[in-house]
Amino acid sequence: MPVDDLSHVVWLGGSACAGKTTLARRLAARDGLALYSCDDAFEAHRRRADPRRHRCFHRLMDLPPERLFAPPAEVQAADLLAFYRDEFEMVLEDLRELTGPVLAEGVGLLPDLVAAIAPVTLEPGRSSWLIATPEFRRRAYAGRSDAVRGVTADAFGRWMERDDLVAQYLEAEARRLGLRVRIVD
Repeated sequence: MPVDDLSHVVWLGGSACAGKTTLARRLAARDGLALYSCDDAFEAHRRRADPRRHRCFHRLMDLPPERLFAPPAEVQAADLLAFYRDEFEMVLEDLRELTGPVLAEGVGLLPDLVAAIAPVTLEPGRSSWLIATPEFRRRAYAGRSDAVRGVTADAFGRWMERDDLVAQYLEAEARRLGLRVRIVD
C-alpha cells in the first residue's frame, strides 16, 4: 500500500468490547472531530466488496453465526485478520474522501497497516489501541444480547477464544511498533 497523507486522521484501534466506540464518540464531540467508525461503514463496504480483490472479506461478510463460529478459534482469528486486511483498502478509500480532522475507530485498524500507510501515527497522541482483557470482554458481550442471540454456548466459547487471539495480536503488533496501548479491565 502506498504511503498516503492521512495526517488529518487520528487512529483508535483495539480489540472488541474495549470501549473504542464510546471513547471515540466522546472525543469527537469534545474536540470537534468527524467520526469514522469501521463498524458503521461495514454495509457500504459489503456493497463495494469485489470478490477478486477482497476475497476473505467477501467470503466471510454474510456467513451466519453458526458457520462463522464453527471453525477452531485459531482459524477464526486468522480469517478475521485477513477480513480486516481486505477491508482496510476500503477504509482508506473512505478516509481519503474526508476532509478536516477525523477520528477513525475500529478493530479492523490493524497497527501494522495503519503504521505502514500513515507514519504520522508514530507521533505521540496520533494513535492508540485499546485492548480489553478477556474477562472484561466476556462481561461486555454478555450485556449485548442482540450480538449473542442465536449463538450456541460452544460457538460463543470459540468466538471468545478467537477474540482473545485477535486481542493478543493487536497488542503485540502495537507494542512492537511502539504505538500506545491501553489495557481495559
